[in-house]
Amino acid sequence: MAVCVCSLPLIKIPFLLPSLPSISRHFASSPRKYKFSSSNYKLSASYRFPPGRRSIDEEDDDDDDDLAGGAKFTEAVALFNSRDYHGCHDFLESIWNDSEDPIRSLVHGILQCAVGFHHLFNQNHKGAMMEIGEGVCKLRKLNFVTGPFHQFERDMTAVLDFIYHTQLEFAACNDDMCVAMDQSETSYKLLGGYGAGKHLYWLEMDGSASLYIVFCPDSDRSSSSGDQPRVRLPILYATQEHLMELI
Repeated sequence: MAVCVCSLPLIKIPFLLPSLPSISRHFASSPRKYKFSSSNYKLSASYRFPPGRRSIDEEDDDDDDDLAGGAKFTEAVALFNSRDYHGCHDFLESIWNDSEDPIRSLVHGILQCAVGFHHLFNQNHKGAMMEIGEGVCKLRKLNFVTGPFHQFERDMTAVLDFIYHTQLEFAACNDDMCVAMDQSETSYKLLGGYGAGKHLYWLEMDGSASLYIVFCPDSDRSSSSGDQPRVRLPILYATQEHLMELI
């Protein structure tokens, strides 16, 4: 797998994960909201609602005019790109429940990718691979050949390959022995289970403000950042207009 290594200095971004109440069947554990910060800059994600609306459970007066989720999709994209994957999930689930194919399948695929990132950064690597894998499959079945959804599918495929190969490379060995990864059911059970509950995947920002997912077990964080496997964190560039084109 080709890995892009940036020679620019990288800044480690710690995760601060306050607890939020569980409100969805997609999350097996308590959902959390991400907030990134450092002394040089501050990246934050928060819930945002239209004026006069205090929660996603309240109905908008103009919901009937929001074809295919309209404003909800715009908000979901903004939350995904600000790494508030739980908040993004809430808006996408609302659209998914009220839509028909092909929009229903598309939104479900993006939703599962968001849930996958939630799992990945909460040390549930098996859950991340399952959700992202299912999401990518749904996106592929829609056969996009151009446009933002096609690019998103390619970027999420790269992330899935990255997680799979880092798990495959490191899961089979520990300090005492190595297990043959012979494509048997027994050997593949190691995938996702490796490092469960431990920080293996971190976010790092390069000098151009691009974010990368970096494979870096706790014990190796002192090593040079440029030597660690990484993949660019996907951004969804789709708009409401792109969604409406599917109708």
